[in-house]
Amino acid sequence: MKTFNVFKQACLVFACGAVFGGANAQLLYANSAGSDMASFKLDGTQVSTYTQDKGNGRGVVVVGNTIYYTVANSSSIYTRRVSDNVDTGIAFSIAGSSGLQAISYDGTNFWVGDYSGTNNAYLVSAADGSLLKTVSLTGSEGYYDGLEYFNGKLIANRYDGGYARAGGNQYDVYDLNGSLLQAAFINTNGHGNGTGIAFDGTNFYVSDIFNNRISKWDGTTGSFIDSITLGGNHQAIEDLSVDFAGRVDTCGGPNQPPCDIPGVPEPETYALMLAGLGLVGWMSRRSRA
Repeated sequence: MKTFNVFKQACLVFACGAVFGGANAQLLYANSAGSDMASFKLDGTQVSTYTQDKGNGRGVVVVGNTIYYTVANSSSIYTRRVSDNVDTGIAFSIAGSSGLQAISYDGTNFWVGDYSGTNNAYLVSAADGSLLKTVSLTGSEGYYDGLEYFNGKLIANRYDGGYARAGGNQYDVYDLNGSLLQAAFINTNGHGNGTGIAFDGTNFYVSDIFNNRISKWDGTTGSFIDSITLGGNHQAIEDLSVDFAGRVDTCGGPNQPPCDIPGVPEPETYALMLAGLGLVGWMSRRSRA
């Protein structure tokens, strides 16, 4: 027991949590127009709820211990801590936009969808919030509300899924300059009216805004797999996210570099952490002696 306590103390000093804390890519996080956020197991079981007091909820992305989220009538990206639901303020804002929707992460920077009438997607620096690139998604119309980064590409829906249309919503695949690669990779026809979309490294999950459920789609073929009813009452879910710090296609996963998580030491600092582990061993031997 004494050895464990010494190890724990040294880990606190040398931020071992960044190495051993791990990320839970097996939870889906959701933001809704009903101003609530929640997390779910992939079978739909509700795990946690989070405060969302900034307005008409739209986008959400989780990276490590931080929830980044947007609302329909603001150009700001707000943050909360996953571990204790504490409001941690505004991460950054995007000038020229009056509203933002879905948000995603490529392991270094954020992709954010516009919600002020254009079909723009913005690449924004996670380090300082500066706008790095604006691309126009030709298959989408103004106020589209689904966007996700995956495998070096983007996938986006065509229109605001809060307004039902015959034939469902379609999700097109683009390169990172906005060029169309595959039209209607996912088509929600017969499976609800799609809004936000998340990728867990294998499959896609689409929020069925009016039916308190999500649909699951094959990440290779785009074919429908299943509908999953969500625990609790969430009638207006707008966006979904897994924890990108554990997503295998971007960062943190097998054969992938670690995520550049704001506030978490960069890879070059791991040498210091290893030195800390050496100190752990020395302190343990000294304690036993």
